[in-house]
Amino acid sequence: GNLRRTATSRDPIPTPPMMIPSRSFSALLLLLGVAGFTRAADKEERTKQRSGTYSTSDGQSGTVDSTVTRGDGKVTRSGTVTNQNGKTATRTGERVRDRAAGQSTFSSTTTGPNGKSATTSGTTTANGDGSASTQASRTGFAGGTSTYAGTTTKTENGRVATGTVTTASGQTATVNTTAAHGDGQAGKTTTVTGANGKTTERVVSVTKNADGSYTKVIEVTGPDGKKSTRTETVTVAPGGN
Repeated sequence: GNLRRTATSRDPIPTPPMMIPSRSFSALLLLLGVAGFTRAADKEERTKQRSGTYSTSDGQSGTVDSTVTRGDGKVTRSGTVTNQNGKTATRTGERVRDRAAGQSTFSSTTTGPNGKSATTSGTTTANGDGSASTQASRTGFAGGTSTYAGTTTKTENGRVATGTVTTASGQTATVNTTAAHGDGQAGKTTTVTGANGKTTERVVSVTKNADGSYTKVIEVTGPDGKKSTRTETVTVAPGGN
C-alpha cells in the first residue's frame, strides 16, 4: 500500500554528511532505497505529489516537495527541499525495470544551492535464489567517485541488505540495513561500520496519520554517540495513487 512505498522511497535530497563517516558514504547510503527489490511494473501511468515541512534537532527547518510518476516499468522522481533561509536543493531520478532480463537500472542527479551537482547510477539484478545484487557508483560534487556493491534479500514483512562502500580514496565501510512494514507503520535501520570499527546508525520510522498524512522521523547516532533528529510531515495530494 501507500505506506510501504513511502517508507522505502529515498529522501528527496541527501541527508547531512554527519550521518555517516563521509559525504561519499552518506550519498551512497541513499542508494539502498532503490537497491533492493522493485515493485511490479504499473501498466498505466500514475503520478503522485507530496508536500510537507521538516524540522531538525539543531533548529533547522524548511519545506519538502516531490513528484513521483510510475508506469510501464519506469519510475521517475523529482524533489525540492527549501530551508528556512530560502536556499533550495533539487533531485531528479529514474528507475527502469527490464522484467525479461530480471534487472533494474537507476540514476539520479542532485543539485545543491550553489549549483554544483552529484550523480549516481547503478544496476540491480535478480539472483536465482530469490535475492538481488546491486552495483552502483556516485560521482560527488567535487568529482570523486565512490562505489557500492551489495545483496538484498526479502523477508516476510520487508527486506535485509548488506554491502560495501568504497570511496574515491579507497576507504571502505560495511553497510547493513533491515526494513519492515505493517500495522500502519514502517521502519528502516541502517548501520555503517568503518574500517576503524566505528559505527553510525540511522533509524527511519514512518507512521500514517488519521488524516492521511505521513510523519517520518530520522534519528542518526554518530560514532561518538551523539544523536540528531529530523522530523518530516508530508501530505499526499488528493487523487494520488
